[in-house]
Amino acid sequence: MPPTLLQHIHAWVANRDEAAARRVMEELHPRVSGIIRRHWAQVEEWEDLEQEVFMRVFEALPRWKAEGAPLEHWVSRIAMNVCRKRWRSQSRRPEWRWSDLSEGEQQAFLNAQRDDEPLEGIETREARSLMHKLLDTLSADDRLILSLLHLEEKSMQEIAQVMGISRIVVKVRAFRARKRLHAALRKLEGEEKFSA
Repeated sequence: MPPTLLQHIHAWVANRDEAAARRVMEELHPRVSGIIRRHWAQVEEWEDLEQEVFMRVFEALPRWKAEGAPLEHWVSRIAMNVCRKRWRSQSRRPEWRWSDLSEGEQQAFLNAQRDDEPLEGIETREARSLMHKLLDTLSADDRLILSLLHLEEKSMQEIAQVMGISRIVVKVRAFRARKRLHAALRKLEGEEKFSA
């Protein structure tokens, strides 16, 4: 019977077994990669973010307890915190104008208007890029809440646990963040009509 992920973790923690570390990374990579790709628009930074997540995972593995949070949730929390830290470090919340959008992003915006659900069904690269630009207008915590709620489809309770805040605070912040996002969309809509 092949060794389990838990056995690989124990081999890494006990002996700093490099083969075990590679196996842990192989097992966790799809989860970490998926989180980074859903929440970070700049493709060229994905690999750096993944490396940062794994550095933090391996630093903290000796303190992780199997009977505590499930490994997948624990790793997801680390990945989301790495994204949140990077959003905070950028410390800019741009106001996008219609002229700032690429032709593809403008078309994605127009398509979303026709569907009357601006953030649902994000399929194309241009639509994803537009979504990330709009999320960039939010604070790091508000962006994380909406990303977890709508991209990861997490419950309010799960988001509260990941962020270490109450479910009520999550609900209030999500409501306010959606209002800010809708305001940014209305602003783009007004500029699009003006430029037409």
